[in-house]
Amino acid sequence: MARPSKELPSPSTLVPAVVRFAVARGVDVEAWRWRFGLPADVAERQELMVSAELPEQILEALEQATGADAVVRMAAHLDARANRLVEIAVRSSATVRDALGNLARWAPLVHRAFEATMQGDRWVLRTPRRPRGLGRHVHELAVAHALFQVRASVASLAIDEAWFVHARPAHVDALHGLFGSAHVTFGCEDSGFSVASEDLDRPMPAADARTLGTIEPLLVDALGASPASPSFSDRIATHIASSLPGGSDVAEVARAMHMSGRTLQRRLEQEGTTFSEVLDRARLDVARRALAAPATTLSDVAIQLGFSDLATFTRAFKRWTGMPPGQWRRS
Repeated sequence: MARPSKELPSPSTLVPAVVRFAVARGVDVEAWRWRFGLPADVAERQELMVSAELPEQILEALEQATGADAVVRMAAHLDARANRLVEIAVRSSATVRDALGNLARWAPLVHRAFEATMQGDRWVLRTPRRPRGLGRHVHELAVAHALFQVRASVASLAIDEAWFVHARPAHVDALHGLFGSAHVTFGCEDSGFSVASEDLDRPMPAADARTLGTIEPLLVDALGASPASPSFSDRIATHIASSLPGGSDVAEVARAMHMSGRTLQRRLEQEGTTFSEVLDRARLDVARRALAAPATTLSDVAIQLGFSDLATFTRAFKRWTGMPPGQWRRS
């Protein structure tokens, strides 16, 4: 079983947008709240502090709930305030080349780990801090979203080729439908697509330099906004999750954080919580992810969380969620 990421939580506009898209299509997002530990008002939020793995996990859940083309369909309806500003900037660009350049510039507003560039006729998406990428669904969403943004103004935009950093998925019909006759490859160093050279200098129908000049400062502010710092209890929970099955002793965690156990507990009390509550939260988060993998046995999950036996884990999980882990998995 893969160990949880040691990265601290980071702000995401993508997770709330996925939930809103799912709600509009009748998906039982209440089950997602239990599975992913989402707040009750997630659909009303513009941004949410999440783990590095959650955007990919929730997009995969969306695909399972609504079909193999879910990610491509959502890319055309990415509902977030920053994305609406990007849409205006793209429409107001002078040419297709300029529009793609603006999409590259503002790619981190879709995901903070993205870095995109225009290289000749190629729109290239990378994740420098995550060389292996963010996951298949996240990359497909970002590339499809960029293409839809330009095609909203230039419907006949021709794509010569497209490529992705992830391995070839089982179902590629949605991608072939998106790119048309373009050659699509997988397992590349980055992701992106190339546009027919004769299309790059086509004017955008709604080009408006004044509107673009008005929107750009707002996008700069959105891009430069400092992510909300995770709370001390969030940092402790992340450390515990990355240390399991160890990390359940307060003195051990305090040493790792370079402080005394008394200082650690006092700082948690200042945030209205205790070490045992943070430990339970971290274990529950890891347990939910582990139970989502059907091949993982309950005993394996118990060991992963640092419990001495399955019975102890079962009692703890029932205390956290109101049901035993086997029933939670089936539900």
